[in-house]
Amino acid sequence: MRINVGAKLWLAFFCTLTLTVLTMYLLLQNNLKRGFLDYTSVQAIQRLDILSDALLNIHKKEGSFAALQQTPERWLDMKSIVFSDSPKFETNSTDGRNELSAQDNLTQHDIDLTQNFYREFVNSISLYDSDKNLLLGVIKPGKTISWIPIMAHDKPLGFIGFVKPDVVVREADKRFVSHQLTFFGLISVVVLVISILVATLLTRRISRPIKQLSKHTQLLASGDYRQRIQVSSNDEIGQLSDNFNKLAQALEASETSRKNWIADISHEMRTPLAVLKAQIEAMQDGVRPLDAKGLALLKQKTDGLNTLVDDLFELTLSDIGALSYQKQSLALDKLVVACIEQYQAKIAEAGLTLRFVTPKSSPIKIHGDAKRLEQLLGNLLENATRYTDAGGSVEVELLAEPDKVILLVRDSAPSVALELREKIFERLHRVEGSRNRSTGGAGLGLAICTNIVAAHQGRISAEDSPLGGLTIRVELPNKAQ
Repeated sequence: MRINVGAKLWLAFFCTLTLTVLTMYLLLQNNLKRGFLDYTSVQAIQRLDILSDALLNIHKKEGSFAALQQTPERWLDMKSIVFSDSPKFETNSTDGRNELSAQDNLTQHDIDLTQNFYREFVNSISLYDSDKNLLLGVIKPGKTISWIPIMAHDKPLGFIGFVKPDVVVREADKRFVSHQLTFFGLISVVVLVISILVATLLTRRISRPIKQLSKHTQLLASGDYRQRIQVSSNDEIGQLSDNFNKLAQALEASETSRKNWIADISHEMRTPLAVLKAQIEAMQDGVRPLDAKGLALLKQKTDGLNTLVDDLFELTLSDIGALSYQKQSLALDKLVVACIEQYQAKIAEAGLTLRFVTPKSSPIKIHGDAKRLEQLLGNLLENATRYTDAGGSVEVELLAEPDKVILLVRDSAPSVALELREKIFERLHRVEGSRNRSTGGAGLGLAICTNIVAAHQGRISAEDSPLGGLTIRVELPNKAQ
């Protein structure tokens, strides 16, 4: 049988409260009995001071307790002094036991019960000498004895031994204890009922957002990413609801991005394919001659498609972590110089000037993949060449700091609006509105650069260029790992 969270919470509250109330009741019961017995013991010990004074007088007159040992009846009579303000004891001449007088207007039942208590109490009193050797009374093994000294001139002449009772004997005392326990029991039941009601309300309050979260999670799992939960608290459940909203928002954005990705890829591939199809059909119909110029155009469009497919494949490998990196110690400044030499002619053909700001210290060592870092700089130079107006310039600078190496690729106008700079690192994003611009690529270069930098535990960002365009800033750790 499946038990929901609300039922589990209620059961947890119920079991905890029941156990707590039961434990409190048992502790109160035990403390009440012990406290009552301690109280009666203290009262009894206070009464024993009377007996102590009487025994002291006997010792002063007779010099010892020897005569008292010879007459046990006298010892019993002396112990009855303890109850001088209670129902009177009389000594039965036939058996020598203390009995209650019937002249106290007590019922025979009360007399019997009280007599049993006082007899038990009297039997718990014993007389010991100064060395605590028993003179009169009975030794009760395993019982705790309270000692009341019989003092004369700061010297003990003997001791009265009193065994504390371990159970409530008198019926009146039993009724009192029973009444108190019944009262405690009623209070415990009332507290338990109130606690259960409070637990029920708390359970509903706690389980309601959990049920709501479960419902919205099922809808989210079915593909409805528009689900949102109203956050009504600042506790863990409120944080969980807020995290759910963030997850739903991220999934919705991811789904939108996926749809846009498919649309963008289709658009990027449709344009060169349409040109290829039109050129081939024109050649088939004899509209265009099948010459070197026509074949060169076909090759150009085919190369563009091939580059797009390669970039997509490489970006996909990078996303799933399957792009291989062969990292080793290398001189980054030499790699930058070699890459600039490769792009020098292409940048010049675009009507741009290229300048490399030589680092103050050389070589600049880092731990990285030479092939991927060369691809990184190549994409940055390609991007700068494509989006810089003719007659402008491109500048590459390499800086070495104690904990990192900074690569700066600057270009001249045009620049990119501040609010769009973060978006240029998104795949298939281009600043210009038309995707048919002759200088425009597929918008994958900077996305690939972002993945390469991340694989080297670095950072990439865009900022204003002193040349009037855009600066791409790449930070890489310079310590070998």
